[in-house]
Amino acid sequence: MRSLRRNRVATRLTTLLGTMCLFASLCHTGHAASFYTDEAIKAAYLYRFAGYIKWPGSQHLSAPFTIDVIGDDAVASELARLLPDHPINGHPARVRIIRRIEDVGDAQMLYIGPRFTGDISSAIASIARKPLLVVTDEERGLDDGGTINFVEMGRHVRFDVSLTAAGRAGLQISSELLSVAAHVRGGHIRSGMDCGRSFTSGEWDSGCPDRAMARWVILGSKAAFGSGAMG
Repeated sequence: MRSLRRNRVATRLTTLLGTMCLFASLCHTGHAASFYTDEAIKAAYLYRFAGYIKWPGSQHLSAPFTIDVIGDDAVASELARLLPDHPINGHPARVRIIRRIEDVGDAQMLYIGPRFTGDISSAIASIARKPLLVVTDEERGLDDGGTINFVEMGRHVRFDVSLTAAGRAGLQISSELLSVAAHVRGGHIRSGMDCGRSFTSGEWDSGCPDRAMARWVILGSKAAFGSGAMG
């Protein structure tokens, strides 16, 4: 039984690795590129997050899935290259650069980049009633109300998740995404990688081989982003 579980996990993670290689041209036919910018990696993550989150209500299939970006034109540029060829949840996808939080409009996701000069806490509070996934990129991102916050761990881009913020926005985040977050705040969740025990905010089961494998594949390892070496 344990062997069967591990085989299933390995199959899922192999599929995820192959999918990651498609994002933002992370892999190239015939050879693997050795370097990708943080902006390209973050754009790939933003695209990936959407597939593991459920928004309240329904959206007409012809309506675009919109990611608004403020404070990071480089990430917006990477998304503009990526999204035309990759629908999100069956919808055509687009990115919009906005200069004011008030311009968010009907977007499903907002990325507040590190070059945003306003008060992040106030900005997020002003859109708190929207069913919006807010992704931040600063040290206190979750404290300021973000649902997902990018963090740098070693040489890799990782992310933290706030279930409290997700609940406020009416968003449901899959256990599969939570299981590979660097940290999860709010609530008591079970690993999506079936490691046999629960974990709480800020706790990481480093002894779980399945989760270690997920961490390597999903969370910014060199192999996942094309260099072919484990980081």
